[in-house]
Amino acid sequence: MNKKGPIVVIENKQEDRKLFIEVFSELSYANPILYFNTAETACNYMLRHHIKPFLVFSDIVLLNVMNYKVMETNPDNNGVGTIFNCPYLFFTTLFEQSFVIDPYSLPTHSYFVKPFDYEKFKQVIKTIITYWSKSKSQAQYNKKENKAASKS
Repeated sequence: MNKKGPIVVIENKQEDRKLFIEVFSELSYANPILYFNTAETACNYMLRHHIKPFLVFSDIVLLNVMNYKVMETNPDNNGVGTIFNCPYLFFTTLFEQSFVIDPYSLPTHSYFVKPFDYEKFKQVIKTIITYWSKSKSQAQYNKKENKAASKS
């Protein structure tokens, strides 16, 4: 995971995009923020420019067959989980059980309901960024264990 990489927001609703823009502006993270209308556009842009994102936030309502093909991890298309090695997080204002089951069938994904309150939404974003900023990859843990073993 590239913790210094951009945070990608995939959102086609202007009001929700403005909400993300305001929240990220207030929180002032060092990571650049990239905005896209579709998962396919985001994926193509990141591949073309060799971008390794830190996190991807996507409106779950944007899901369709093409988006699943972009996000799946399989040997044929090396989806987001393999190519970008970053968490792909779904946000929505709607709650339907299929919205939860489908994303959790894909690796490194989570599902969040967008709070209607601005401060609560900002807190959710802050909590997510803090969590992923502190998480360590398996390779980082293995490196730490190898160093400890070599000192023994």
